[in-house]
Formats: sequence, C-alpha cells, structure tokens
Amino acid sequence: MVRAKKKEDQNEIGFEQALEKLEIIVKQLEKGELPLDQSLEHFAEGVNLSKLCLHKLNYAEQQIDKILLEEKGKVIEKPLHLQEDSSC
Repeated sequence: MVRAKKKEDQNEIGFEQALEKLEIIVKQLEKGELPLDQSLEHFAEGVNLSKLCLHKLNYAEQQIDKILLEEKGKVIEKPLHLQEDSSC
C-alpha cells in the first residue's frame, strides 16, 4: 500500500523535482552506507523516477514536434520511435 502511494505521488511531481530526487538517491546509493533493505527501496524508487523522467521527456518531445509542424502549416501526427537509454 505504501508503494502504491509513492508511485501516485511520483506521478504528481514535475520533471525537475523527479530528477532532483533521482540525483539524491544516486548519491546515497553510491556512498554505499545504507543497509541492504534501504538500498533496495531507494533503488526501486530511483527506477520509478527514471521512468517518470523518461515519460515526461517523451511527452515534451511530442509537444515540440507538434508545435514545429503547426508552424510549418502542417499538423501531422506521427508516432515517435524512442527507446530508453540503457545507461540510466
């Protein structure tokens, strides 16, 4: 139940906030000072934040493409073929 609430909360935050939280989590995990259970919780939250950031970036890219097409007098909906960066 706690995880579902965290996921809902993450969907409500903006890109910048999600990225900031993700950076904090990465720094904490890199230190290696957290207990295993806490590390796993942080890792799971980081993965969710990473997915959220990717989703928000993809949406922004779609909006930019749409605006640029409207500027040219053409409104064409086209699917974006984006893939997740495996280094994240």
